[in-house]
Amino acid sequence: MKKLRSWDPVIMIAGKHKWKISTIQSFVGDDLIIVKGVNEVKKAVKGKGFIKKLHPVHISNVMYYVEDKKQASKIKIVADKKWKKTREATKVRLVLK
Repeated sequence: MKKLRSWDPVIMIAGKHKWKISTIQSFVGDDLIIVKGVNEVKKAVKGKGFIKKLHPVHISNVMYYVEDKKQASKIKIVADKKWKKTREATKVRLVLK
């Protein structure tokens, strides 16, 4: 079970866009993610002009963001009594869906 999933709110903790809050759009491989509005570049395409493209960032440069508490938190995988796995934000003790 992955700790971060698509459409999770995240905060950038490193790089040019440090402290920007956004969401994960997709995963590229195991450790690269595309974050909405982060690492956006212009690419020249013949016949179309310049297009905007999102480059992936490493997963270690983002952290889960709890919007209710306005706080960044690590995520851990927890098993309940019936061995069903769920995700939990460690800093605020919040079970994620």
